Amino acid sequence: MSKFISVIFFTSVFITVNGQSHYKNLKPCAVPESRDSALCGSFLVYENRITKQGRKIGLNIIVIPALNKNSNQPPIFFFDGGPGIGTTKNASWFAEKNNPYRQNNDIVLVDIRGTGGSNPLHCYELQYHKGLAEQFDEHNPSREMYPVEEVKSCYDSLSKKADLTQYTTTNIVHDMEEVRQWLDYKKIHLFGLSYGTRLAQEYMRRFPSSIETVVLQSATSAGNRMPLYHAKFAQATLEKLFTDCTVDSLCRTAYPQLRKEFNALMSSGKKQHFKTIYTFSDDTRKQLSIPWSIFHTKLRTLMYEPSGLRQIPFIIHEAYKGNWKPFLSLYSEKGNYSDFFADGLYLSITCSEDVPFIKRKEARSLTRKTFMGNYRIQQQQNACVSWTRGNIPNDLFHPVRSEIPTLILAGAWDPITPVSMARVIAQHLSKSQLVIIPTMSHGFDGLSNGECFDKIVMEFINGSGNSKVNMDCVSAMQPPSYKIK
Repeated sequence: MSKFISVIFFTSVFITVNGQSHYKNLKPCAVPESRDSALCGSFLVYENRITKQGRKIGLNIIVIPALNKNSNQPPIFFFDGGPGIGTTKNASWFAEKNNPYRQNNDIVLVDIRGTGGSNPLHCYELQYHKGLAEQFDEHNPSREMYPVEEVKSCYDSLSKKADLTQYTTTNIVHDMEEVRQWLDYKKIHLFGLSYGTRLAQEYMRRFPSSIETVVLQSATSAGNRMPLYHAKFAQATLEKLFTDCTVDSLCRTAYPQLRKEFNALMSSGKKQHFKTIYTFSDDTRKQLSIPWSIFHTKLRTLMYEPSGLRQIPFIIHEAYKGNWKPFLSLYSEKGNYSDFFADGLYLSITCSEDVPFIKRKEARSLTRKTFMGNYRIQQQQNACVSWTRGNIPNDLFHPVRSEIPTLILAGAWDPITPVSMARVIAQHLSKSQLVIIPTMSHGFDGLSNGECFDKIVMEFINGSGNSKVNMDCVSAMQPPSYKIK
């Protein structure tokens, strides 16, 4: 996180709309990497929303006022993904003067309970990333995603500061509605990304009268029990990559046997760990051992963005030749801790809302003949044995049916929330528009003409979802060239 720097504040902090101040409970604050203004505050909610007793959580809030001070447009509430990513980390981007979202709309960023500055449920044991020498030590090669003892340790430490049964999607949605009321906004626009689309849809279900429009980017359906479909959808993206490489002249020339090379790696990796001699920056050399599980998990991570996807053929090809340097360069030589993601919230939500509803037979069927197999499901099931389980409403898995104008944006390369999932969501929203971006993955980092995405969203919001958006600019959203060296 960058250090805070001095900012220039609006001369009139307390702007009123219809005689009511939206900012009366907020104070001017600095935003990292920005010279513009923002307003910050903390709103207390009961951790246990049923009993309304005991511990309270201060929700960390940043409001970036609209540049047009005379605008009476509803604000945009942005919900980030994960679950586990704090939303206020996006403040510096939204605060830019030329940011299209803040021209006529206030931007409201709230760290949901368990993230950012809202009683974050960080797991040091899981969020400390070991350096190369330790992570790939040949005597300890099977570093798991969720080591059982480390999960138990995290659970024990977090249980001292939080009732982990209370960190659920429904509770978060009720928090957000209270924030809307506290800020005195009559109607709001919702913008959800990834897990944030689960929040947005649940908000639509519980508080439809509070919402003007909804934008769902890389949307997850109500029945998506994470990580049940991870292996199936990642396999589909990998197959798409293999096919695309055969029609892309650069990729085809550099990697004419890409599928064959990957299959050979997979066959070998499932039998025994890959071994390589790695030369560190201080010129020391050490043999490292790379399990197949770590290799395929990292490849799946790269699939989330077009910029990562275009590296995968190069990494596969070099690994097949025995050169593991490109793959290992994706890791830091030294250990480091990152608080970007709150693993404790991720486990609290998925161990309540997803993993308990994964049936063994279904999991076996969906993961068969995939490069990931059932590794990810097993890891989270093992982790949830050591975690607690919160209560969820009976209708949580029911599709949200609504007449609220909704824009759904889906990427044809998405390895986790594919177009098929977006279509299912759209079927139940009578005033929805589905925009499929052929070159986008879960995100669109690396695509040219990225401003097209924001243009489409703002056209939809500015028109309150009442007219069909213009998608002509999508054709100019093109990925970078495949990496060949």
